[in-house]
Amino acid sequence: MRMRNVALASVAGLAALAGMAEARDFAFFNILKDGKADKEAIGKHCGEADGWVRAFTAASLNLTQKEAGQRVVYKDKQFTNVNANPGEWSTAVYKALCPGLYTFTLDYTAAPKDGTTNSDVAVQMYVWRKTGSTPRPGDLIAVADKAGKGRGTGHASATITMNTGDELSTFGVSADGKSRFFERIQLNGYRVHHMPQLAADFDSVWWEADRAEADKMKTLPPAAAK
Repeated sequence: MRMRNVALASVAGLAALAGMAEARDFAFFNILKDGKADKEAIGKHCGEADGWVRAFTAASLNLTQKEAGQRVVYKDKQFTNVNANPGEWSTAVYKALCPGLYTFTLDYTAAPKDGTTNSDVAVQMYVWRKTGSTPRPGDLIAVADKAGKGRGTGHASATITMNTGDELSTFGVSADGKSRFFERIQLNGYRVHHMPQLAADFDSVWWEADRAEADKMKTLPPAAAK
């Protein structure tokens, strides 16, 4: 009974992270048994037959990053979080529950302000595979560059497959390693196509602990920055 209560408490924690998801998305809880669901149930829940689009757009405004290779937290605006599943989005890490083909786009405007860098700036996009061997944050899949001095913009996009449990996150960097100022930085994610063969078993206790572990990484490790 105690383990079951722990699992249910963990699921309740995931619900708090669901953000602006519509109420009907909590049909997800109907497939859980003691906080778990097998891959077949996940694949069915995430299927296209229900016609649910799954997408999100989030942004940060007037963001200063002081650390080299610092993770971007999209803390100021969540314009939409359409049909998200509980626990997928932490404002810094997107951990896909629903498998499929995803497209992500990133746009920003950066400028020197109050001693921040007047050099090249970039935002790097990473994907971490639950079943892979690459440590977090995973593989670099796209770079949004602002080349040159002064105010400028950057854009990047990537289309990738994501298994249940895979993660996407972004990190800001500068050529001189100094702090950066973003007037605005926005991330968009959209599941283009459902791929049930990429579904994996779900365990709410593991999921919450693993996502919390991902959130601990605030800066890029030296190996990932190369």
